[in-house]
Amino acid sequence: MKYKFVCLNCNKTIKPNPNIPTCPEPNCGGAFEIVYTNINTKSPQETLIPLSEISNLIDLGQGNTPIIRLNTLSYNFGINNIYAKLEYMNPTGSFKDRGSAMMISALSEFGINEIVEDSSGNAGASISAYSAYSKIKSHIFVPENAPKNKVSQIQLYGSIVHKIPGPRDNSTIAAIKYSEENSIPYSSHNLSPFFIEGTKSFGHEIIRHFNNKQPDHILFPVGNGSLLIGSYKAYEEIKKINPDIKIPKHHGIQTESIPPIIEIFSNNNWYPEQAKSTIANGIAILNPPRKYQSVNVIKKTNGQGIKVSDESILKWQKELARKDGIFAEITSAVVLSGLDKLIKQKIILPDENVLLPITGFGLKDPPKDLFN
Repeated sequence: MKYKFVCLNCNKTIKPNPNIPTCPEPNCGGAFEIVYTNINTKSPQETLIPLSEISNLIDLGQGNTPIIRLNTLSYNFGINNIYAKLEYMNPTGSFKDRGSAMMISALSEFGINEIVEDSSGNAGASISAYSAYSKIKSHIFVPENAPKNKVSQIQLYGSIVHKIPGPRDNSTIAAIKYSEENSIPYSSHNLSPFFIEGTKSFGHEIIRHFNNKQPDHILFPVGNGSLLIGSYKAYEEIKKINPDIKIPKHHGIQTESIPPIIEIFSNNNWYPEQAKSTIANGIAILNPPRKYQSVNVIKKTNGQGIKVSDESILKWQKELARKDGIFAEITSAVVLSGLDKLIKQKIILPDENVLLPITGFGLKDPPKDLFN
């Protein structure tokens, strides 16, 4: 498959190069997206991948996660159908495996044998696993206060862990500096256009599962927006060969403590200095590289941007477990808080269908009082 890198900020086009993480144009530094130049419109979900051969895609069992109906919560909310897609059933326990599989596969094709990445946990664990499989040496920069379970998982796969004090974004700064000083590719899941191409499989699976009756709404926990963006790109691809496909409203959910994407969506000013601590560390990104791309997806699908409190996240994490038997990671539970708000605001109506990605497993970052 032939493709090019196109900057989201200035539209500059360059030849794909994993050693160039952001646009090199002066005063730009934008993230890239992949644009394909020889599309086979008969079956885009199979052909639109940035690999020379589909057989080169690493397969540790990622994807094809179950979709189930949440019977009790559908009844309690008074909504026609609320479905959950159990993304925690990916190999390392989160949706990040979709992106990691594609990114590491692409880097392997380029002959990359050592990388630098920064993560609050799930992406680091995922990239570590796929790097181990591909014999790629990985340096993972994590916040000093990252969940111990996630850091242990990263270390178990053999990655070199660099713990960085301070907020999540300090890990990014340290990773970039280390990458430049040691001439090792900075392979950030937040920046990599290959990672986004991997998350498209989430959307393609939804499309195939629901066929002619797609959900009316999909709610996403949003840090940088990779799953939100990937889902929309999948629908865009299918719409080119099936104009009748309905694209669900894509809603973005962030915490009240760190809501940069929601504030941009709402035309409000927000600065990293305004950040407060949050239990949803998986989406605690102060300055997401793809923030404008995420906002565009929400707006294009007529979705909403919703902020939720830490208290409501904990409440709904417990409700989901006790009512429908799903143990979601704390960050993943933000979608239940968002669902509650959207129903109360009458944006989601009783006769509509809703899909919730449960993006990570609860034991990755369990509530502190879980075993008390």
